[in-house]
Amino acid sequence: MSYADQENDSLSALYEVSLRGNVSELDTLIGRDPLILHKLPLTTFTETPLHISALLGHLDFTKSLLRHKPQLALELDHSKRTPLHLASAQGHVEIVHVLLQTYHEHACLMSDQDGRIPIHYAAMRGRTEIARQLIMAKPESLMVLDGSGKTVLHLCVEHNHLETLKTLVQVRDLSGNDFLNKTDLHHGNTILHFAVTLKQVETIRYLLSIPKIREEASIENKMGCTALDMLVDAVIMNNGMNQTHSLPSLNPNEKYWTKNFKLGKRFLQHQGERLEEMRGMLSVVATMISAMTFNAVMNPPGGVIQANGSDLRSWKNMLSNNVKDAMELQPGRAVFLTTQESDFESFVMFNSISLAASLSITLLL
Repeated sequence: MSYADQENDSLSALYEVSLRGNVSELDTLIGRDPLILHKLPLTTFTETPLHISALLGHLDFTKSLLRHKPQLALELDHSKRTPLHLASAQGHVEIVHVLLQTYHEHACLMSDQDGRIPIHYAAMRGRTEIARQLIMAKPESLMVLDGSGKTVLHLCVEHNHLETLKTLVQVRDLSGNDFLNKTDLHHGNTILHFAVTLKQVETIRYLLSIPKIREEASIENKMGCTALDMLVDAVIMNNGMNQTHSLPSLNPNEKYWTKNFKLGKRFLQHQGERLEEMRGMLSVVATMISAMTFNAVMNPPGGVIQANGSDLRSWKNMLSNNVKDAMELQPGRAVFLTTQESDFESFVMFNSISLAASLSITLLL
């Protein structure tokens, strides 16, 4: 057997050992050929033994490979994925921890052919603990968009992983950060738009509990729709949709009243499910309306007069055509009330009606 054949056999054996995750066999192969791990680029295999080990969850084998050749942590497979990509997607927490101790600054931000970094896969698969580790290792990875222009938060909502979303918000303390309302690149949708589109009631309620999202719920996507617009449309379409459901076949020998009883029972069961779904959607709409109307009262259109002392003269000059008395320029007074009192009263009345109605619906549901 030629030297080349022996070398190929050794490399093939290395990959077979990787599938089994046997550390002693790996040590034997390295003992026979100390350069075997350095010859991997010469093979026709599309991934390294570390890719296989990380994918299958062989912790000790992974540690041994990294001890002999740490650079394997940055090698790419045919899809331009590192071992960290694979371990993150598969949910191997301990292997991710080991890989992060080796070149974590580089591996955390390396994109595959789909433009995704490891934390994107953790978000898509709901690997909450891994997402936490990746964020702690490289905080800026949270801001990286994937190949489709979505943030990590968008992916959490898109794949319905609420707990992972909550963890990311808490770990990075995003409750007051504009990043929560960042839109995706292609359609301009926020994570609230995503949650409404996918009818994720629990996610919508959680997002509306965050002041920053509630305050900017009126953000429009590239089609000019706010999340509330989409939610109302969804409720209307769901309410007006003609749904047909197959009924179980009935025995022709059964009596007429028995057939009608079964048909009626089936209809009522279907209506109950439909009403329950409608109840959830209406509850979300009412919650969103109450949040927006309350915010409109606390922060009225046009803001409030902030100036005091000598600055009040400048306010009076600007509003001289609408202000009858200097007492109307008290700090904290709504500018809308000062300039258009009758319109402001109408605004307050309709806003209060909306707030009261939405709160009533929320309580009744």
